[in-house]
Amino acid sequence: MVQRITTNGMMTKYKTNLMKSYNNLAKVSEKFTTERNFNSYAESPTKAAQAFQLRRNRWNVENQIANSKQVRHKFQQAWDCLEDTYQDIGVKLGDYSALIGFNAANAPGRNALGEVMKGAAESVMQTMNAQYGENFIFSGADGATVPFSWGQNGEVLYRGHPVDCKAGGADDAWFKDSIENEKTFVDLGMGMQEDPNDGKFIEASGFDTALNGAEYVGYGYQEVELNDGKTVSVPNNIISLLNQMGQIFCDCDPNTGAYDPNKTYTDGNGNQFTGQQMAEALETGLKNTLNEIHANYVELDTRATFVNTNQERLESLDDSMNEQIVSIEDIDPAEAITALMWAQYSYNAALRIGTNILSQSLIDYMN
Repeated sequence: MVQRITTNGMMTKYKTNLMKSYNNLAKVSEKFTTERNFNSYAESPTKAAQAFQLRRNRWNVENQIANSKQVRHKFQQAWDCLEDTYQDIGVKLGDYSALIGFNAANAPGRNALGEVMKGAAESVMQTMNAQYGENFIFSGADGATVPFSWGQNGEVLYRGHPVDCKAGGADDAWFKDSIENEKTFVDLGMGMQEDPNDGKFIEASGFDTALNGAEYVGYGYQEVELNDGKTVSVPNNIISLLNQMGQIFCDCDPNTGAYDPNKTYTDGNGNQFTGQQMAEALETGLKNTLNEIHANYVELDTRATFVNTNQERLESLDDSMNEQIVSIEDIDPAEAITALMWAQYSYNAALRIGTNILSQSLIDYMN
């Protein structure tokens, strides 16, 4: 059966096709303007779901990058603090100046040297009390508490506990517990998971940012053997060592630098020693503690290197995810321009055809 062609039928069909051309032009123009393949979930459910998943993953990665940057800056400051303590205070002042203190030619200068070393102890304490933002770097998991301070009797305290503590005592147990168990984990992209069996956090899936100052500059006592075979128990904390050495030198005769023959000093075991014996023991203890600080310095450097490497990995992952998001959400400029030109051409052609149809229909009507 042959379909009858009428003017009204042609106009109806024409209007329908014209609106299709117009809608297509509008759609292509919107894509070209927004530079997006879709602006709602309904336009492309599959691509929208893929893009949402990628964006959610990328938000997590960007949070991990932000955490990594904060940890890196904190560890950089901690690294600088230990470097200042070891290089400037330890090598240049602690070791070198202590040796001068035993040189007879420089003995009259022991009083001045003592004041310098006590000042060095204060300087180390201020360095180890450095802050990152509002938190103290070396205060372990308790970032709001000042790490090191002086006690009423001039002893060195770490968060209120004396660092010169005997092994097996309550303070020694507190230090070991705080160093072992006080941890602050952040998400640096290692998973952050809990053990499904007991619900405990899996430490390998996070990064511990807690830095315990007592662990890095020492606590407790160490046993030092003198040249005469006697054993002296001296502090294992560099601040205490510098402060006690400074006090011994300050007690020396201001004219001759001689040690006070009537004054003795008590070690960690309660034994009495002369000023020269105690100074010798403290100097050896200072060297030992500086070696431990250097080892901690290297360990901190290793952890900081891991943070930097991990951040580079996260940034590379972020770039990769961004490329995937762009490939799904954003238009291809060349394709978009081609589609826009073709849609514009089709719409213009439809308008021209409409003019011809309208003119012919008017003539037919007049006839």
